Amino acid sequence: MSAQELVIRASYDAVASRYAEEFADDLADKILDRALLAAFAETVRRTTTGDGSCVADLGCGPGYEARQLAGLGLDVIGIDLSPAMITEAQRRHMPHRRLDFRVGSLLALPFADAALAGAIALYSVIHLPREERALIYKEIARVVRPGGSLLISVHTSAAEFPPGSIRHMDQWWDHTVSLDGHFIDADEVLAGLLEAGFTIDARLERGPSTAREFPSRRAYLLATRHTAPPAP
Repeated sequence: MSAQELVIRASYDAVASRYAEEFADDLADKILDRALLAAFAETVRRTTTGDGSCVADLGCGPGYEARQLAGLGLDVIGIDLSPAMITEAQRRHMPHRRLDFRVGSLLALPFADAALAGAIALYSVIHLPREERALIYKEIARVVRPGGSLLISVHTSAAEFPPGSIRHMDQWWDHTVSLDGHFIDADEVLAGLLEAGFTIDARLERGPSTAREFPSRRAYLLATRHTAPPAP
């Protein structure tokens, strides 16, 4: 695990309980997010049969999106750097026959090649620099089988934060943290996914949809893994 990942882990460990409480009903107000998760789930179901519908929620936090996907008929494994976040996810959603949660890094995912029918990565690459984001796209391509789906989202901009800028946080809910939040141009994400072996099926951009959301512009990309990932 990289030094940057250790810092991210410690920061999210510090706020995990409060984070899980604050966002427990967040999806209820996010109409577009629920629609995109439903589209992702339907795409996965249409391209798999039998027990082949296992997907991953990469950077799952307390597991609310994973639980939504499980309710849509998918088997979901949530992966997060933060052990405290995984503890929150397990406490809130387990036991559940379609859910599992594990500590893990997006830079070294705990899955065999082509093991997954799809993956979501909602705001889970925003704390890492561009070169590591590119490695994550390739790692996702490694574990998602050809024909599998990916739904990814990022913050693109906000007032005083144009694409390419960084917002640093030292305090979060009275906890000491050290987090860099990158505002990422959607075209950069698109290019990285294409290079990793995905085709882009849909692209959506929106502003904040709830009062609790940071007032940023956001981009969502729905993609299909179509070729073997590039060699390391």
